[in-house]
Amino acid sequence: MKTVIVRDLPPTADNNRNSEGAFLQRRDGSILFAYSRYRAKGASDGAEADLYGMVSHDGGRSFGEPFPILTHEQAGGENVMSVSLLRMAKGDMGLFFLRKSGGDQCLPFLMRSSDEGASWNEPLLCGEEKGYFVVNNDRVIRTRQGRILIPAALHEGVWGAGVFYLFASDDDGKSFYTLFHGSTIPRSRGSRVGIQEPGLLELADGRLWCYVRTDTGRQYEAFSDDGGVSFTDFAPSAFTSPVSPLSVKRLSDGRLLAVWNPIPLYNGRSERIDGVWTGARTPLVMAFSEDDGESFSSPIPIETDEKSGFCYTAIHETDDGAILLGYCAGSVADGSTLNRLRLRRLEKEEKQTPTAHP
Repeated sequence: MKTVIVRDLPPTADNNRNSEGAFLQRRDGSILFAYSRYRAKGASDGAEADLYGMVSHDGGRSFGEPFPILTHEQAGGENVMSVSLLRMAKGDMGLFFLRKSGGDQCLPFLMRSSDEGASWNEPLLCGEEKGYFVVNNDRVIRTRQGRILIPAALHEGVWGAGVFYLFASDDDGKSFYTLFHGSTIPRSRGSRVGIQEPGLLELADGRLWCYVRTDTGRQYEAFSDDGGVSFTDFAPSAFTSPVSPLSVKRLSDGRLLAVWNPIPLYNGRSERIDGVWTGARTPLVMAFSEDDGESFSSPIPIETDEKSGFCYTAIHETDDGAILLGYCAGSVADGSTLNRLRLRRLEKEEKQTPTAHP
């Protein structure tokens, strides 16, 4: 599969980090990519950050210059990050994000736009829960029944052991409630961090597949057959990984596309290269499933640089069947895996016509 980097946003003196985001096609066919843009005062997850956007008018072959969408001052917090974009049932655009404040509050919010991003309404808190909730970028989904689901992990303090939460809306995002909470991975199973960075995918039979990163060398998974009201216990999945997230999307032909880092933190493998944190998040690979997640193809390399890390992948399929990926791609020179944003386009594979033999 032919791939090409269409945009790289490295850190600069006044912009210490360009980080994870999400794609959404607009009504005119253009594609919006929204992401977290950090200022000059730091690059940690709690440093000053705003939401910015870039637009492609050629199917993701190029993107225009970044522009501000929402500053953290406008949002009333110290940091806004982790964008998901969703087309709402009534046709407006929905932008979900996290707002951090006070060091111990990290909460999901929703903004809506009825003019394709020219303006946005006031942010709405997604539920009544308080605490430090982590919701990854490009994670919010809508089920076939119309329910909006936000998978989250509640942490005691910043990055304490995580507990799985699921926020839901049955009225197209006008209000949210806690649909499920309480699952984690006990220490007796070798985990010190519990549930981290959950993602969701609706399977063909209607079940919800929840996958989460862990510190056990594997992604864990659980399933719900009642729309998210209850889940099976979390158990090891087939996806090995370091402490890094898995991303999965369904393509228009029904296949599932998974993107992740497949090499776990075995003894001797370091999360730092030349003193710089990369999270051991290399290589970055993808795999396809043609049987709704029962099995996946052999991993296909996307990135292999051993002095970089690659993670927090947003996935978007274009009208012409290409796949856009947006992910963190920082190197040792960038100071962290999380500091550089990369957009990549994977061209659609053309079917080969058999050659006739005389």
